[in-house]
Amino acid sequence: MIFKHSKSISSIVQRQVITCSPDLPLIDASKLMREHACSSIIVVQDEIPIGIWTEGDSLKIDYGASDLLSTEISQLMSSPLSSISNELSLDEAAHEFKLRGVRHLGVLDSEGKLFGILSQSDVVRHQDTEYFLHMNEVESILPTSKPLEIDHYCTLPQAVHQMRINRADAIVVVNKNTPVGLLTERDLVRLIAHNRMHLSLTEVMSKPLLCVPRSMTLLAARSLMDRRHIRHLGITDNEGALLGLISFSNILANIEDAYVNRLKSALVRRAADLQRSEHSLSMAHALIDASMDGIMVTDQKGVIQSVNPAFSVLTGYSEREALGQNASLISSGKQGPEFYSRMWNQIKETGTWQGEIWNRRKSGEVFPEWLTITAIKDHENKRMLYAGIFSDITERKRSEAIIENLAYYDPLTRLPNRQLLFDRLEVALATAHRDKHGLAIIFIDLDHFKRINDTLGHTAGDQVLCKVAKRLLSCVREGDTVSRIGGDEIVLLLTEIDNTNVVHRIVQRAFDMLERSIELEDRELYITASMGCSIYPDDGTDRDTLMKNADTAMYRAKHAGRNGFQLYSAEMNAKSMQRLSMESRLRVALLNNEFFIHYQPKLALSDNRIIGVEALLRWRDKDLGLVPPDEFIPLAEDLGLIGDIGAWVLKETCQQCRSWINLGHAPIQVSVNVSAHQFKRRKLEDDVQLALESAKLPPQFLDLEITESCLIEDADTVANTLKKLRSQGISISMDDFGTGYSSLSLLKRIPLDHLKIDRSFMEGIPEDINDMELVSTIILMAHNLGLKTVAEGVENNDQLNYLRKLGCDQIQGFYFSRPLDPENLTELLNATIS
Repeated sequence: MIFKHSKSISSIVQRQVITCSPDLPLIDASKLMREHACSSIIVVQDEIPIGIWTEGDSLKIDYGASDLLSTEISQLMSSPLSSISNELSLDEAAHEFKLRGVRHLGVLDSEGKLFGILSQSDVVRHQDTEYFLHMNEVESILPTSKPLEIDHYCTLPQAVHQMRINRADAIVVVNKNTPVGLLTERDLVRLIAHNRMHLSLTEVMSKPLLCVPRSMTLLAARSLMDRRHIRHLGITDNEGALLGLISFSNILANIEDAYVNRLKSALVRRAADLQRSEHSLSMAHALIDASMDGIMVTDQKGVIQSVNPAFSVLTGYSEREALGQNASLISSGKQGPEFYSRMWNQIKETGTWQGEIWNRRKSGEVFPEWLTITAIKDHENKRMLYAGIFSDITERKRSEAIIENLAYYDPLTRLPNRQLLFDRLEVALATAHRDKHGLAIIFIDLDHFKRINDTLGHTAGDQVLCKVAKRLLSCVREGDTVSRIGGDEIVLLLTEIDNTNVVHRIVQRAFDMLERSIELEDRELYITASMGCSIYPDDGTDRDTLMKNADTAMYRAKHAGRNGFQLYSAEMNAKSMQRLSMESRLRVALLNNEFFIHYQPKLALSDNRIIGVEALLRWRDKDLGLVPPDEFIPLAEDLGLIGDIGAWVLKETCQQCRSWINLGHAPIQVSVNVSAHQFKRRKLEDDVQLALESAKLPPQFLDLEITESCLIEDADTVANTLKKLRSQGISISMDDFGTGYSSLSLLKRIPLDHLKIDRSFMEGIPEDINDMELVSTIILMAHNLGLKTVAEGVENNDQLNYLRKLGCDQIQGFYFSRPLDPENLTELLNATIS
């Protein structure tokens, strides 16, 4: 009885070889390789192979040649074709690959005709090295040198040049030392096939670079590369930094054949020793008994003839219980008749079968195992035996599941992450195109979520995200996807959408679920969300466009006041582009001296005298023209520019006030609006002190106008800052009173001198009795608190008379004067004196 030696390459060779004639243009040869998803093409003449062009050969060509695409493949191919006989074993073929330093070998039959093609990847997939791969981590084969890198600003020819001179089949594309993609020989063939060599490096690279931790097993890495149809993986350390690249070539070059050959040699020796001597038989039995893998030998009817001790350990059946039983004793029933039919057909054809299978222990527990079945010819008894060698891969499956989970699911919420969302979206787009259905992408951003993290801590924020995720999952249909792509951003993918009614129903359910309070230990929180939606095919037909447009719609919902929903529109996109343009212009506006200030006088109703002015910031851009303040000021706050701009306004205004005093005008007070961001991102006291000192302006001539929004997030800090400023003689005004939160408890905590009545209350006077009563109440309350009142937006005599009657202290508005530039205001002051 002898054991079959290493399997023949005939069982794994690719028989359907892609061939072409010597005069075929390069572009057509590349298209053939892309169409058939193969890495090489054989050049034949008169049915005789004369050369080969592979993905590796793509590095040898001149990408600057004008006639490159039309060049005949015979001028670019590698010749002659490296070939081997189809009678070689798999181990012998692996040796030939290492010896010749190639990745493809032509396989010839006994007559010298082309039998098929064999690649390194075929050898790695079919060598019986699962145990070795399982026992070793990817770090063990990591090249000692750093991976070849190139900056994303470089050109494609530069990248190819670097790959060529460094003899590398891939190069990592980096942006500020962070990997953003990978360019491989396979990408170059794709570019040639599609005539896209003129594109930039960032447009043609494969992205993102798929990375795995260095602790992943070689077996899991190989499985992942097979599933994703790739040849390269990035390897990262515990902090996520890139350590290097591995490829199929690295796996093949570093497999320790000694272990595998030792087992195979033992099996061969066992077969020979069974015939030669009882001593050799004893040695073979000792080897089998010492094996950590379970071994079971059956006859042609599946009756168990022998088992080793590891079999009993793994299955729970003793040797006495197993012998004479059918191998179905340990069958789990998970594999159907078709599975076993295919398995035995392969054993009859090739003499071996290998794969993953589920079996059952004596306890009833079902477990996964890696099984290899080898046909053994017993010449002495003229019968066929079958040896099954198996190992328990429960832990490996668990590790692979963990790795798969880390790669595709958010560890906090257990929702699909960005990568899995993109995968599902690509499938959904293909299905929608085929079935003529629509689909929708909904971006959800939790309003003011940062405030929860800042005030209650990140643990509370994480709990909120988990509860929100659970609620949103209950709002969608089966087949829809709820994913978390980062921070508090959640994306819904809705499939099979025939009209927007379905979208609106799901969005309404989401709003209803989010309106309910969230309980965190002893706290009860209420949150809102802004949602934006893009729909295929109206708002885009590819992933990036749909994601971008949904994001644009979501930001439009935020700018519209939050806690709302927006469908994407072309007009919205135009506004988004306009905003982007304004952003870039606004960043240099201060440097280009594009800001200027107008001043609106304040009139004291007691003696009709100008006693102060409000400084109003204006922006005139050379391209955009005069930009309204309600457009550029919120944008400056979002971009973090308002601190520098606010400091400039303070300095300019104090200088102008000093100028009026120097001209001999009666002292007037200047009011400057202060943003909430100036309290959070700068030290306001320093900006004020610097402005007063540089202008040599006494503090009593400066009034700071704040809004109720300044007090919402950190009222104590704001109150302390205002108290320090007021103690120096600076007055404080509350602007737009009554339009925000209007908390009387906040009014009590902060130092104030004036309450400004918002113009929206003045518009209805004298027609609207509600506006009249509100204004009357604000003035009465302010006076009872010892505060003066300033009415904004006074535009007619009836409003003025009503305010006089109520005892309002000051007014400002178009009825008296529009905002004026410094020169015209100076003339007005001069006229008042005369």
